Amino acid sequence: MEQGIVVWFTGIPASGKSSIATDVQRRLEAMGLPVENLDADEVRANLSPNLGYTEEARNENTKRLAWFASKLSGYGAHVMIAAVAPMARYRDRAREWCENFVEVYVETPLEVCQQRDPKGLYARAARGEVNDIAGMHQPYEAPATPEVHVQTADRSIEECTGAVMAKLVEMGYLPAAAQEAAE
Repeated sequence: MEQGIVVWFTGIPASGKSSIATDVQRRLEAMGLPVENLDADEVRANLSPNLGYTEEARNENTKRLAWFASKLSGYGAHVMIAAVAPMARYRDRAREWCENFVEVYVETPLEVCQQRDPKGLYARAARGEVNDIAGMHQPYEAPATPEVHVQTADRSIEECTGAVMAKLVEMGYLPAAAQEAAE
């Protein structure tokens, strides 16, 4: 059985991580590949609803995501993970545990994320209801050397997805014809 890929999308909330991960998932599925999308919010809600957003809770959530991804990819699934994972050590652990690991830094200015605010997180922060947003109230360590770096403020989701697919081809995880076939 061939080892799957683990693609970890990191960036501050509302940067576009989930949108790009879902589009990459769609393209890989169109190629007939097994794909699992582990959105951090969904995993947290379904497996760890009592975890908060403290340093310890974020560490535990990203640890669970990395472990689960390593298991799924070991069975040949290509795993998309959309998770802030604000500390570099969280992502480094995932890289260590997952054989074919690709880090995608989804960089978006805080102001753009605040305007998007699809989950109302920044609006809640403005009302004083939350004060634990990575990149705003809590630290966010941007990746120093991600395999892919996309900026969603001036690029479409499709362009960002294309950059991820191109890197997967370049790294030998997908055949060269894969990118054209999936578009």
